[in-house]
Amino acid sequence: MTWGWRRFVALAVPLAVFFFGLGFFFGLEVQRGPNWGLELDAYISEQAAAGETVCVAAVSKARRPEVFTAAMGRPAEALEIWPSFPAQEVRCVLVERTRPGDDGAEMREQVVFLVYHSDTLYRVGWVVYEGAEGPFGPAAVESLRRIGCDLALE
Repeated sequence: MTWGWRRFVALAVPLAVFFFGLGFFFGLEVQRGPNWGLELDAYISEQAAAGETVCVAAVSKARRPEVFTAAMGRPAEALEIWPSFPAQEVRCVLVERTRPGDDGAEMREQVVFLVYHSDTLYRVGWVVYEGAEGPFGPAAVESLRRIGCDLALE
């Protein structure tokens, strides 16, 4: 009788540890959500003009994403229902675009917002909003200050 019990425990304990670890892993994966970096890479590759070099100069996570409004930028693609859901997370990105010219390289800066919208059921994802272009005025600096992004605009 004791041999049967030991065999059961020898099989049950490793299986319990395996399923606990598997559940923990899947729990973490479910909470991860979409990747804002992939959305930024896709935006940069789609928006770069021929011969233009686009690089990310700085990234900042907004401390108050709920303050973000669609007036701070225009969506990079046509949106249907996304803006009606409040922003749950915002990344502010300073993008530098360099285009070679006859009299040297021309560089311009732009603020891009990656905004995470969710209705917690069907529509979940990051939306790219194109913000102000440099030289940045007081309104652009104030918008970043309001949502809590720490980008050093010049």
